[in-house]
Amino acid sequence: MTYVKNKSDGTSSHSEKAIPNPLKQTIRGWLVVACGALFYLYQFMIRVSPNVMNDELMMTLSIDAAALGAIMGVYYWSYTAMQIPLGLTMDRLGPRFFLCGAAVLCAFASYLFGHTNEAFMAAVARFIMGAGSACGLIGTIKLGTIWLEPKHVAKVTAMTMLFGTIGATLGGAPLKVLLLNVGLAHTMEILAMIGIAVAIIIYFVVSNEPDLDHHDELPDLYANRNPFIDMLRILKTPQAWVVAVYGMIMYIPITTIGVVWGVSYVEHAASVTETRAASVVSAMFVGAALGSPAFAFLSDFLKKRKLPMLIGTLITSSVWFAIFSLDLSLSWLYILFFIAGFAYTAKVLTFASIVEIMPLKMSGLSLAFVNMIVMTTGIIFHPVIGALIDYHWDGQMADTGIPAYTTGDYRFALLIIPICLISSAFVLWFMKETHPERKKTKRKVPQEYGAIIDTDVL
Repeated sequence: MTYVKNKSDGTSSHSEKAIPNPLKQTIRGWLVVACGALFYLYQFMIRVSPNVMNDELMMTLSIDAAALGAIMGVYYWSYTAMQIPLGLTMDRLGPRFFLCGAAVLCAFASYLFGHTNEAFMAAVARFIMGAGSACGLIGTIKLGTIWLEPKHVAKVTAMTMLFGTIGATLGGAPLKVLLLNVGLAHTMEILAMIGIAVAIIIYFVVSNEPDLDHHDELPDLYANRNPFIDMLRILKTPQAWVVAVYGMIMYIPITTIGVVWGVSYVEHAASVTETRAASVVSAMFVGAALGSPAFAFLSDFLKKRKLPMLIGTLITSSVWFAIFSLDLSLSWLYILFFIAGFAYTAKVLTFASIVEIMPLKMSGLSLAFVNMIVMTTGIIFHPVIGALIDYHWDGQMADTGIPAYTTGDYRFALLIIPICLISSAFVLWFMKETHPERKKTKRKVPQEYGAIIDTDVL
């Protein structure tokens, strides 16, 4: 669909421009979006990389689990803090500059992280990584809204999430193999070089404006808006908080098991190598890649949001309780990690729900708000789990000079995850149903725009 703002004389504002081939324009648009998603893949890979480096990091930095958790949590301080500012400034400056600069920033942080033996500098590096990674999701979706028609935004989000799960998978067993062969410093150097390559690709392929600037043809709809008033309106909407808190709770397994503690737990619980343990954790991300479209389809089929979200909550909480309570074979761990990842993706419905709760004109800021609340899980739970592991630890040291944690230590700390997940069912009790069909109507804009905006997916 092409949106055309008519002039007072009824002529098109683009009458003097050659309209590009729609098919070529769409293909180019998807290529641009794929470049943004490529950065999202990269930032997810470096985000989860510590999961396969726990022992190396504790030896190099001379720290215990509590300190490791605190350092990993620093990433989420900057990531969370950047969400709202980035959401506001991208609307004015476009995402290209931010995505390109963010890739360079993440590359620098990766190099720094691999070449320090001080806990403070490692925390600084993770802080920079978080700041750079912050624009991965919203920047890519923003490119989709610029280059593609509104009906494609849902596909853009799904593709971005898929790239993210690929990055998380690559940051598991494959990265562990690389780590064992070349060491921590060289591994982070390679990740830094990948970041520079991503920045170069974005610089030469991505632009903020397609040949036909349909994103600039409806400026008056959003002109003279006060972002602070919009933000205040979101903060004063109880349902926005309900949706955001649900999403935050459901994200706990990904940000804890998927980023820091999963590999160490599986390694101890199943008595396997770190590489094999990393492959088990990767099964969670494979499940997430398949679960995201499945829950979206189920929600549309049932024409309900809350029921699929409740189903996901009950399944994932039960599975994690079994993982941390029972002595399971390696095969069962693969299966249960896959199911847990699949069920977790009921969380993606929070993005649809917040858009349906808040006005269309505030959708970007609403999404940034939810993402900000969701990412506070890293700030809260990494230090908490690390402290709980140390609390349960008997004080024994390994030959390598790092604490000799047991399966019981990890289970004691990680059982907090299913307990919190169960509480998300209680949160859903306060959520109002947001029916997908309510978005199937057409919203009219002033006649001078000469069009009706299709808001099916916004």
